[in-house]
Amino acid sequence: MSRKIITVCGPIAPEQLGFTSMHEHIFSDCSMFRNRIRKLGVVPDRGLIKPEDKLTLDNRSILRHNIALSADNMKLDDELMMIAEVADFKAGGGDSILEVSAPGIRSTAEDLIVLRRISEATGVHIVASTGLYAEYTWPVQYQTMSYEEYVGFLRREIALGIGDTGILPGHIKAAYEVYTKQLDIYLRAAAFVAGETGLSLQVHLGLDVTPEEVMQNVVTPLLEGGCIPERTILCHVQLLLGFLTLEQLVNNPGRVPFDISLHRELLEQGFVLSFTPFGFEADDEPLGMVLYPDWYALSGLVALIKEGYAEQLVIGNDIFTKLATRRGGGEGYRRLADFIVPALKKCGVTDEEIYKITIANPSRLLAF
Repeated sequence: MSRKIITVCGPIAPEQLGFTSMHEHIFSDCSMFRNRIRKLGVVPDRGLIKPEDKLTLDNRSILRHNIALSADNMKLDDELMMIAEVADFKAGGGDSILEVSAPGIRSTAEDLIVLRRISEATGVHIVASTGLYAEYTWPVQYQTMSYEEYVGFLRREIALGIGDTGILPGHIKAAYEVYTKQLDIYLRAAAFVAGETGLSLQVHLGLDVTPEEVMQNVVTPLLEGGCIPERTILCHVQLLLGFLTLEQLVNNPGRVPFDISLHRELLEQGFVLSFTPFGFEADDEPLGMVLYPDWYALSGLVALIKEGYAEQLVIGNDIFTKLATRRGGGEGYRRLADFIVPALKKCGVTDEEIYKITIANPSRLLAF
């Protein structure tokens, strides 16, 4: 039986996928980030922006340093605007998007109906995800499920569609930010269903996760759960190059932390690594965290390409705020084609290697 890729408009052949961003949000609600659990502390709110305030040119500079102050900024909820944003991606040479929103950062299953309309309006293939985001965002019905119930939930959506929409997912989502036993159960269930069905699985790694946590609390349950490493994507891996804090960088000029030893270890085990986000301009100054610039992520990506790992690497913009969209003053989905690909070429990456990262690898991962 021939392999296929499941999009919100139905199955396509792998060769139809084309240039693909492997980590995006198109219609999502990340406003719960205002309640995000962080091991570093709580983001102080000085009252400069109210939760109900809309993103404007006047307050954009404030939100750039604390994106969650405005609940509106954390929502991609304007269908006409997102049609225009995705159309920009198409105009820039983009063909397909893996949309990784799931319960926790998806308003309702009916968002999938909107994704289908956006795909139809733009001609961009959109692959939707089943699964769950970080545990603190889970709707009540998922918070106490057993292993068997998580497996049943995933199997049901893969077979029958997400919610009552009838739209089938083509990918499974999971996320790790803070260890809990319940999250461990879900990771094992997601790994099992991914291995059972052949669907690819992507795991979000939180912004302050340590290498030890990745190996003990993410890799171990995934492998013990039965995942296929070659079809399992660990995303936001530039965060594992080094933890960038304002104090460390100011007091140690010229000593930017950079370590790809964990990346090598994960790649040697067969895992796929996703460098995301690109074009993201926000930082978190109240916590002393600085922006991870594109050049820094590119340095890790290029180093691994030059070591021969191009077949296990993918990229994405990870647009999840209005601030990051072109109509919100940001780079939008075009950053990959407009800057990242030319920058990779300038830094000595071959056309063949770029083809693997942007076309061949996504096609192989999403086909089952």
